[in-house]
Parts: sequence; C-alpha cells; structure tokens
Amino acid sequence: MKSTSKTFTRRKGFTLIELMIVVTIIGILAAIAIPAFNRSVRRSKTSEAVVNLRRIFDGAVTSYQDEQVTRDGAVLPPKFPLTSPETPAVNACCKASPDNGRCEGNAAAFSHSTWHKLGFSLSDPHFYWYTFESKGEGAGAHFTARANGNLDCDETFSTFERLGYVDLMGGLMGGAGIFSNQSLE
Repeated sequence: MKSTSKTFTRRKGFTLIELMIVVTIIGILAAIAIPAFNRSVRRSKTSEAVVNLRRIFDGAVTSYQDEQVTRDGAVLPPKFPLTSPETPAVNACCKASPDNGRCEGNAAAFSHSTWHKLGFSLSDPHFYWYTFESKGEGAGAHFTARANGNLDCDETFSTFERLGYVDLMGGLMGGAGIFSNQSLE
C-alpha cells in the first residue's frame, strides 16, 4: 500500500509586516543618528578655533617679551601688538565653497602689522575669522584673542576667546581656558 502524505514546503522570504518593521526601525535609527553625526562634525570643526587661538596667544606672549627699541636706541615699555581688524572677513560663511564649507586660505588677508607681530596667518582653508584686541602697556596690559564662526551659515555665530594679561608684578598670565559661546553654530 502506498502512503499518500502531503508534504508542505515552506516558502522562504519575509512578510510585508516584517519588512515594514525593519524599515521603521531603520528610519528611527537614522532620525537619531544623523543629527548626532552632524553635531559631531561641527564639534570637530571647532578644533580649528581652539588651535589657532593657542597660536595667537603664544604669539602675543612672544611679542610682549621681545624688547622693543626705537631707532635712537630708547627701550619702549613692553606691550602687546595693536588691536587688529576682523580677519579675513566678518561672517566668513563659505557654504558654497567646494572645500566642505571652508573659506579659501589667504595669507595676504593677514597683512595687518599685528598679525605679523603675532606670527599668525591662514594660508589653509578655514571656518573662522579672527580678531586680536589689546590695551595698555607694562603691568596691567591685556589682550583678547577671538575666533568667530558660522558653521551652519545661519544668523547665529559661535565665539571663542582666549585672554592674556600682565599682572602687577610684570608676569604674563593667561585665562584658565578658552571661553566659548554657541560653539556649534
């Protein structure tokens, strides 16, 4: 006697509900991951400002410590370089640039005598514009090195500042760190 048994073969694949669940999960993960990734990218761009403010600070200290003498040999009281204009330009938002939103480097933009005394210029592409402000001579002299940026090209700017000053004993001092406001803008 022959046995007739039906064998069921199961089809391989996913049901529509399973596919919809997977697509929904991927969508939720993307909604969380993309903004976090964008913040991380902007945070990495802020390292430019921090590094360059350190360079400006070091240049200001070196400039202050250099003996300044007139042509007739008179020694001038030590002072920081003069206040500089915002360089290279205010709101240097270069969203349309081919270099990932960076503005083209232009060492010639840093032709002001202050930048020469600080030994600072930017010939590489950059995100920020820089300012150096100083006041006073000898004890009590102080300066502010500032970097402003607009990483997402909106109406809000980021600011980074590093302070330096001469105490009453003539010692050069620096701020405890870098002040930042709206750092990811």
